[in-house]
Amino acid sequence: MRNDAFTRRDWMSLVGCATASFAASTAICEIAPPKSLAHVIGMTTGSLQHQLDTGVLNAMTLPRFFRDDLGMEMIDFNTRWLTSYDVAYLTDVRAAANDAGCYFSLLKVNHQFGKYDEPNVEIRQRTVATAKKMIDAAYSLGAKWIRFPFSKAILVAKSVEKTVAIELGKYGIERGVRMVIENNAWMKSEADSVQRIVAAIGTDLVSPAPDTGNWDDDVRYEGLAKSFPNAATCDFKVWELDSAGEHTRYDIRRCFEVGWQAGFRGPWAIEHWNNDLKEFARETNVLRSKLEAWTKEMQ
Repeated sequence: MRNDAFTRRDWMSLVGCATASFAASTAICEIAPPKSLAHVIGMTTGSLQHQLDTGVLNAMTLPRFFRDDLGMEMIDFNTRWLTSYDVAYLTDVRAAANDAGCYFSLLKVNHQFGKYDEPNVEIRQRTVATAKKMIDAAYSLGAKWIRFPFSKAILVAKSVEKTVAIELGKYGIERGVRMVIENNAWMKSEADSVQRIVAAIGTDLVSPAPDTGNWDDDVRYEGLAKSFPNAATCDFKVWELDSAGEHTRYDIRRCFEVGWQAGFRGPWAIEHWNNDLKEFARETNVLRSKLEAWTKEMQ
């Protein structure tokens, strides 16, 4: 099942396995994210979408690549890698990570499944139920966090979307899965967008998760400075590297320093792309070395 869109049949399948998923997940393997992920460097699986699409990697083989080729344990995961939300499948995915000595830190919901402010109550209830199944999936995978996208309507005091977001935040907290907010879509041009959404939902329910690349150039460093305080994690987004291994689109060292000055210590989830898997691994290790060196300099 591709996760680009959900059908009613898909939703019924999710609802059908919800209770079993939550109950059985307590027995799904032992490895989970450490209590503190300070100074941890991992990778977002969005970086490997080409390898997923071409069948080079899948959810079962991904963890071994993380461990053996990247030397990483932390997997910043997204829903496009899941072919099912059945508890048995999620158990196998988490077991594959455990066998490789890896763990999932975050589940990003990277597909559309409905509108939180859908006027039709029945359809909206199905959307909310599906979102809760995503939280259950994150719980089953052992992830600490889950990320949902929200529209600007969430900033309206009594909006339906804000009410739904609060409901999802509370549902996640009950299961030990905290929501995070990443700057994307409409948020890219507004430096205080992450800060405002976190305040709207409540700091007890949600945390910032800034993305260094998902800002318009004129607000990037201001946006990071406003969203790094109390951040849970960070997408350390890096575009093309030149022949000297340098990043020319914007100053990634400055992005790191803005986070450090705001009190953020990690985890850093590198987001980078290269269709050549061997070259991808080499460049990722270059970026990891940079982050490790900068951290050492700051300590």
